[in-house]
Amino acid sequence: MKPINTKMLSTLPVIGFVLIVLSFAIKFLGVPESACCFIAGLGCAWVGLGAVGAIVQRLNPQYAKKLEIQQKDERNMVIREKAGYIAFLVTLFALAMLAFVFLLLGSDLACALALVAMAVHVGSFFVAMLVYDKQL
Repeated sequence: MKPINTKMLSTLPVIGFVLIVLSFAIKFLGVPESACCFIAGLGCAWVGLGAVGAIVQRLNPQYAKKLEIQQKDERNMVIREKAGYIAFLVTLFALAMLAFVFLLLGSDLACALALVAMAVHVGSFFVAMLVYDKQL
């Protein structure tokens, strides 16, 4: 697994600011208020994440270097891979249960959306397997 890209960390606030401006711009196009609030919230989160990352790198470069070393450590990489696999299985089970509950409640649209989310979840797993199979 690659360490955190400092270029990406510095572009997060810019992307977040663009999302905030976009949320205000699409508000006038008749987009529902909840969608505008979601986009603005996502933008604010990215601005905050990028700002905190920049502050940590500037104020404590030794800690940033320690994090980078920990990300390259083989033991930590294996732990992250196993944790990701367990999280995949738990999320897959949760999506299946959610679809079943929506089916029992008679909410066809919610059930279909849960099934689509589950299909995207499983599909992304197989795409990632194909990509990493070619790389490794």
